[in-house]
This record gives sequence, structure tokens and C-alpha cells, in this order.
Amino acid sequence: MANTSNNLDSFFSPCSIAIIGASEALNSFGTRYLQSLLTFGYKGRLYAVNYKGEQVLGFKIYPTVLDIPDSIDLAIICVSARFVPAILQDCLKKGIRSVTILSAGFSELGEEGRLLEEELLTIARQGIHIMGPNCFGVYCPSGKITIIPGDSFPRETGGVALIAQSGQFSEHIVIRSIGEGIRFSKVISYGNACNINESDLLEYLAKDEETKVITAYIEGVKDGRRFFDIIRRSSGKKPIILWKVGLTRLGSAAAISHTGSLAGERTVWDAFFRQSHAIKVEHLEELIDTSVGFSCLPTGCGPRVALISGGGGGTVVGADACERAGLPMPPFPPEVEEKLRSILPAAGTSIKNPIDIGTPHPPLAILTAVLEAAASSDQIDVIMIRRIFLSVTVSKLLSGSAAPSEEEQQQLMEIPVEIKEKYGKPVVIVLTEELNSVDAMELEEGRRKLRDYYFANGIPVYLSEQRAFTALAHLTKFRTRIGMQHHTDANDTRITAPEKTAETARSRIRHRATTTVLNEIQCKEILQEEGINVIETTLAASKEEAVAISNKLGYPVAMKIISPHITHKTDAGGVKLGIKTSHQAGKAYDLIMATIEKNNPEAAIQGMSVQKMAAPGVEIVIGMTKDPQFGPMLMFGLGGIPNSVRCSCSVSAVFSWRLFRTSLLG
Repeated sequence: MANTSNNLDSFFSPCSIAIIGASEALNSFGTRYLQSLLTFGYKGRLYAVNYKGEQVLGFKIYPTVLDIPDSIDLAIICVSARFVPAILQDCLKKGIRSVTILSAGFSELGEEGRLLEEELLTIARQGIHIMGPNCFGVYCPSGKITIIPGDSFPRETGGVALIAQSGQFSEHIVIRSIGEGIRFSKVISYGNACNINESDLLEYLAKDEETKVITAYIEGVKDGRRFFDIIRRSSGKKPIILWKVGLTRLGSAAAISHTGSLAGERTVWDAFFRQSHAIKVEHLEELIDTSVGFSCLPTGCGPRVALISGGGGGTVVGADACERAGLPMPPFPPEVEEKLRSILPAAGTSIKNPIDIGTPHPPLAILTAVLEAAASSDQIDVIMIRRIFLSVTVSKLLSGSAAPSEEEQQQLMEIPVEIKEKYGKPVVIVLTEELNSVDAMELEEGRRKLRDYYFANGIPVYLSEQRAFTALAHLTKFRTRIGMQHHTDANDTRITAPEKTAETARSRIRHRATTTVLNEIQCKEILQEEGINVIETTLAASKEEAVAISNKLGYPVAMKIISPHITHKTDAGGVKLGIKTSHQAGKAYDLIMATIEKNNPEAAIQGMSVQKMAAPGVEIVIGMTKDPQFGPMLMFGLGGIPNSVRCSCSVSAVFSWRLFRTSLLG
């Protein structure tokens, strides 16, 4: 983990950059990077470094960074992996404190690469921040720096930041976002994250004044607990949109080979999203669509939608998409319906929400009146307009002689902006006419110019109802979270136990345990000491003891095998329920022992637990596991087997109540 008490500004606005690996060969990685910076308009001092060569692109080539006479803010290393540790040592001697390693060939390749990466980390601990290795680096318009494929990226700064383990997606997301009106404050491809990781970057961006929205492409995390805590503290202040990949079997394997990342379990990440309140997106389009919404409506919006469509089919599709996204489409009050009835003809229209105005090219006065009626309702938070021909070129193509004049079309185009400004309510537009044939390029250009006009006026534009409502749902949920009380170090409401108490509980567990798994009786003893009511359970070492204990407890009883080698007792045939007599108790004991002897002959048997059957009621299950990314994790839910006799649940994980209460996700 990087020492974030020292900020990371040098990666985003360096006054001087040394590019180690720039050479006289114009197609070399280092020289291409140097050319990208020049083309993009970097204003600081640039230095080329290579052990051979005289000059490249008009710059003198220095043999090492130690030969550069001036101070250096940032070093970019793009040489073979085996040379990187020695070069990093030179950077340390030179006093360079920020280094981006573009080179691949480290932990993503296996054990040999992992050891090489460990060597980099050892050097970093002496006082260097490392971005990478195996990354593309940083694109930051305000600092006039970019990545190799990014010399044509937009020069203007925006409010969206992106962190991505993938260099490919750091490039691809920016390119796909250009036409959607998104502009970036910072884009960071951080690769293997041997030193600076996703948590460091999130923490930095949460405090960055340029950044209003944080997006991320994540394969795995280095420190799950810290990552979770940073997001939970920040997600109500800035939207944090996460595209978490690698949650399938094949995807997880691909993540390891790509950046050496451990992708994690889907169930764990589902819990992470529920409790951190980060915005979960499933694919590239959803990431961009949600970013579009927050770029236009940075504080989110209310959930109640009025949909105005230029056709009846659109109202049905839109209503389906709205409900699937979990958003309400409330009915209009009687006075609004009455107003709409006076505006729209009875035939071929609908005054209910969603509104069908009957035509995709409505007269100017009718569209204005309908939008004003909907926007005036206190029951409506958002106005969504779909399949209204607002583009001059599209209207001419699809409406023919019915198309309005260009002057009227221009006025029609401006109505959504006027409604937004007049009523102070968000307006969302769905332009479904994506004209993708070669012959329609001029028409598609007109549609895109219309899209850009609305983006410039703070109105998000989408290609489909489904994409629009999905993004809108993310925005409305964020608005809800703004008013929530978030956990901070000062007002954390989670129950915490003193270190001494937790250690005492751990000591008791270690004292009892003779194997790595505590048995049911030992677990219940610990729970009882911590104030949890449990069913009285006694260990029987023989058939006679089992019958005697059953008689003492009173019937009905349950019997369960106790063995450190059998944790799933029911599967092994080691459980008998609903035993009602001493005769049944003896038979149950014999049957369990015979079954275990047959199916698990090597298992060490400690005895049989005997306990009174619990009264019928709601059963729950509690479990615990140690996740490699997030640490201790709790499972809690409904337990029991449907349509079976209910009995007390055994504890399947080793923990004490106080440790239970202090687990990771609250």
C-alpha cells in the first residue's frame, strides 16, 4: 500500500517527466509515449533516457536518470521487466518519488514475475510511489498528460474520474464517452497495483476538487477492508460507480492471467455492494449511461417518472422498463388529467401516465402544453421524452410532407430545455432513431448534433428506454443516500469490542480446539458464555449414555455425530431427529454409528451430541468464512430444511459473539 499521507499530485500534474526507454527507434514504446505527450500539449520539461542513443524527437538522450542535471517529478519506465528494479533504484537515488511502470512481465506471468514485483515493492518502501506495473498510466487534461493511445483525447477537463486495472478499458471507456458528453478529470490505468492500489486512488479522488463522479473498472482488490471503508465513507458524497468483473469461473481465471488479481466470490461482492452503497454496473454501456446521467444531473433526482411518447408501443415498452428498474410511474392527479384531456384528442392518444400523444411529430403548441401539464404535477420528479422527432433531418426522413418547417423544428427542439429551466425538474430524452446504415450517415450526424445540444444543456440522452431507466434508477438511489447517515471514524454505529475482550474470546477458542474445527458442543459453550441462549446439548460417549441423557432431557430429542472429520453431519448420515422413546434412542445411536463406520471409516469419533428438540418456529443460520480479499465474512439467513421436523441449528463456524459483532461488513 502506498503512503497516502504524501499525495499523488505528481502523477497528474508533474512539472518534469523522465521517460526511461525512449530511444532513437520511433516505434519503441518509450518514444511513442514521448510523442503522445508532445502531441497532447504537455507544457513541462521532458527528458529521454536510454543506455544508448544520442537524440530522439529533438531531445537529448541521457544514459540514466542520474545523468539528468535537473530534478524530476515523475519517471515513466517502459523497458523489459528484468531491468526495472535497477532503474527504480536509480530513481530512488535521484530523488524521484513518483514512478509509473508501463512494462509488463510481472505477477501476471506467474511465480518468477511475482518475485520480481516483490522486489519493486521492497524498493518502493524506501520512499517511492509506483503506479503499475503493467499499466497505461494517467490521462489528466488539466495536467496536460495522457496515455500512449490518448494523444487525441479531449483537452477539456470534466468532472468524471476513472480508475481501471485494464489499460485497454482506460482507453476504450474514454473513447466511447467522448460522444456521450462525458469529460474526465483523471483517468488512471494502474495495472498490477504492486504499490499504489485502487484504495489509494479512491481515497485521493474522493478529496479531489476536480472530480465529482468516480467510476472504476475493477478486477480485484488488494485490501478489501480498506476499499470497503473508503467507499462506504465516500459513496454518499460523490457517486462511486463500479464495474466489477471476473465474477464467473472463466472471468476469474482471466483476471489472474491479466493483472495477477484475485477476482473474488460473487456472493461476497453482492454483500459488498449492498452495504457500501457503491453503484453496481454490469457492463460498459451501463457504466457510460450512468456516468452520462451523473454528468448532467450530478446530485441525482427523485424517482417518480412521467413518460411522454410519440406512440402507444413506446408507452408499453417504457412502462415495462420503468418497473424493471424499480421506479414508480404514478398516476396524474385529476386536475392534470383534465388538462391533458383538453389538449389531446380522444382517439389515438392516452392521457394516463405514460402519455401517448399519438404522433412522433406533434405541433409545437401541443407538445409544450403536454410537457407543462406533466411537469406541473407535484407527483412527478422526472420528465422522460421518447420518440418525438426533435431532429430536423430525422423528422424530414421519417415524417415526409408532415414534417414541420426548419424554424418550427428548431423551436420544437428547444422545448425540453425550456421545460427543464421553467419547472426545475430533470428532463431525460430517448433518441431511439440510431441510423447506422452507410446511406444514412448525414442523418445520423443530425441526430448526434441534437444529442450534443441536449448534453450541453444538462439533459441526458439515451438510445433506449431500458438504458435510460437503468441509469435513472442509479441516480435516484444515490439521491436517497445523500440524506443517509454514513459511517465515519467519528460516528461509526457498528458495535465494537475492546481488543482485550476479543483476544480473550480467541484465547478460549484456541484453548478448546484440538483440531482446526470446534465441534458443536464447544461452539455452544462459547456462545452461552457470551450471553446467547442455546439448546442444552450433552456429549454421549456410548449408547447407554445416549439413552440415559435422552431420558433425562425429555423427549423428543435429536442426536448428531461429533467428529472433527465430519462437519456436514446430515450429508454423512450422522443426524437423527424427532426421537420419542428410549427404544428409538438406542436404535438411532446404533444406526448413526453403523452409517458413519460404512461411509467414513477413517473419521475419529468423539461421541454423540444429544439435545432436546426445539419448539417449532423460524429458523436462522449463521456462518463465517475468511475471504482472501475482505477478511472475516458473516453469512446470516433463514435456515432449516423445508417440510422437515425442526430442530436446533448447530453452529458451523468458529467464532465468539463479540468477534461475530465486529466482523467486516457490519
